[in-house]
Amino acid sequence: MYYWDDDDLVKQKLAAEFEKYTMSQKEAAEFLSIHASAMNNLIIEKRLIPLYTYNATSSRKMNIFFKQDVVRYKETLDIIRANRKNRENT
Repeated sequence: MYYWDDDDLVKQKLAAEFEKYTMSQKEAAEFLSIHASAMNNLIIEKRLIPLYTYNATSSRKMNIFFKQDVVRYKETLDIIRANRKNRENT
């Protein structure tokens, strides 16, 4: 086995794990059915906390979220949306 073969295998395993456990800011926004720009408000209000932020000092940050955190927040968001809908119907 060559050195590069090991690196390729490691890359594949890492990519699979990242896909399984993380979401980009865009993916999280789509999953939550909100605009990508609204994600910044959720981060500022600490409703969703990024697992990691690339280019943290730049204006072009890229936030990575733990997928389970986003799923939990969606459950809360769905309840809030349902309550608003119920109020409008009464």
